[in-house]
Amino acid sequence: MQENNKLTTETAWPDRPQQFPPIMTPTEAAQFLRLDYTSHTPQSAKRTLDYWRNHGDLKGTKYARHVWYLKDQLEVFLKRKTEA
Repeated sequence: MQENNKLTTETAWPDRPQQFPPIMTPTEAAQFLRLDYTSHTPQSAKRTLDYWRNHGDLKGTKYARHVWYLKDQLEVFLKRKTEA
């Protein structure tokens, strides 16, 4: 039973926020970028964010051993990707 719960939490997206906060968790950032509308799971979306961050495409903020994303930086990322 515990294995089934783990699969559900790794593959199920939480409800989308009505309004995104100025600083977001990786899951919220992925939803802001609409990765939840693609074939991504929350886990694969976090890996995608990590990839973009590690390659310098997306800026993240490391604080308290967690990575956070500023809404302003996500908007800059989207604008750069749109103009490319």
